[in-house]
Amino acid sequence: MLRPAALALTALLLLSAAAPSATAQALSGVFVVESVTKTAKGRAVDFTWKDGAKTRSFAEATKGKVVLLNVWATWCGPCKREIPDLIELNSEMASKGVMVFGVSVDQHEKKVAMVTNYVEKAGINYINIIDQSPPKIADAYGGINAIPTTFIIDRNGNVVQKLVGMKTKAEFQAALERALQ
Repeated sequence: MLRPAALALTALLLLSAAAPSATAQALSGVFVVESVTKTAKGRAVDFTWKDGAKTRSFAEATKGKVVLLNVWATWCGPCKREIPDLIELNSEMASKGVMVFGVSVDQHEKKVAMVTNYVEKAGINYINIIDQSPPKIADAYGGINAIPTTFIIDRNGNVVQKLVGMKTKAEFQAALERALQ
């Protein structure tokens, strides 16, 4: 028979194992970009967003990670086709130190509601940032001529590959594996 203290400890351990961590919860959601800082050519652009009362930055959130930064919009058919693959890659490659980030360039006056609804319906499990109007993040990367456009960023914050147009899961995975080496 378990003593009350052991029983309480067992219950606490079971509850903490079943509840998602604060870190896991912080790695998804929809946020509006607050500021964008241009960096040297070939480096990841830093930007900030509010998460509740806290200001977060891309550089801080992705430090030491390989990042797939996908620029997309809710009205873009090829963008929507990529999303299930990005969801899978985010789950499958997280243990290797890979993060997927979305940047929505939707310009509709109700873009926050539109993107949030789409993210929820699609079950997107990674952070999505809504860019400003006109797009500041996209401009800081030298402008985006087509969407989807995806940037692969290595652990040191270097943009190692730019993928323009719809790509397959295998193409994304190969690009991420190269960046992990």
